[in-house]
Amino acid sequence: MPAQKSFYQLFKENKEIIWAPCIYDCVSAKVAEDIGFKALTISSYEQRHSYVGFPSMTQDEMYASASYMLRCSNLPILVDGEDGGGTPMEVYKNVKRFAEAGAMAISIEDMFNDSAIGLRVIGVKTSGKTYSIRNKIIPKEIWAANVQAAVEACKGTDCMVIARVDSTETVDRGPIKMRGKAGLSFDEAIERAQLGVKMGAPMTMIQNICYPGGDEEWKRIQQEVPGFHCYPDIHADNGVSDVEDVSKLYDLGFQMITCHAFMKGAWKGMLEYGRHVFEDKNTIFTENDDFGYPIYQISPITNPEVAEMSDRWVNTILTLKGENN
Repeated sequence: MPAQKSFYQLFKENKEIIWAPCIYDCVSAKVAEDIGFKALTISSYEQRHSYVGFPSMTQDEMYASASYMLRCSNLPILVDGEDGGGTPMEVYKNVKRFAEAGAMAISIEDMFNDSAIGLRVIGVKTSGKTYSIRNKIIPKEIWAANVQAAVEACKGTDCMVIARVDSTETVDRGPIKMRGKAGLSFDEAIERAQLGVKMGAPMTMIQNICYPGGDEEWKRIQQEVPGFHCYPDIHADNGVSDVEDVSKLYDLGFQMITCHAFMKGAWKGMLEYGRHVFEDKNTIFTENDDFGYPIYQISPITNPEVAEMSDRWVNTILTLKGENN
């Protein structure tokens, strides 16, 4: 079931910002579609938890996981491609298979995926040691060639390349959860985004702009970077949203917004249900907790496309047996 629309079509048809929440498996994809979202984002960070169960993931593992999500949803999906493999040849090879599998967008970032030995968890302080293997920020010339390779890999498809700048510092700016990260200045981030567009990327995404008071940065992106713009991972630090009304972001020139919610919601729901079974020694709560859906409603088995195919096959069998009246 390939996506029924591309991001190009969505941006043309809609006069409001498109929400593309982060998903990590087929169930989260189905839930988001059932709610009414028009687009989805596959979070590589959440993929690691759900598919690999390990804080590291190869491009092959990313593709294996994403391919099922791309097949099960009718919505256009943005794939978080991380560094795409780190070099133009690897980026070309990996992006091409995502595009051919039905991805409607893929982001290529300017940070090496594996630049250090050690564990880093976003928003959580860890006591483990880390050892740097190389500078985590990809040289701009190499990153530019990576974006170029991604654009070339998408030729002949509707897949949109997003030039993603992750290297922006958060020493005294950016979302609170991300504070203290060294990196490039916002001016340098703008220059990289401009370079991504020059390499052919229709859309850009500059990370760490999602915080209250980031208005001037949002305006500069619109004024100085051509093309489509994605607002990454809206936050609500200390209960305060980055922006009170996201229509403001649309007016400033952002066509799409991403966010994380589904994996946290799944963790919370599983913990609640699991604890009831563990402590109550029965399934009274879990089987009778009515939240508006029959127990198997959100399941691939209910896809109307699958039901129609099955009906045709059953009719063929019955007709050949002379039992289809």
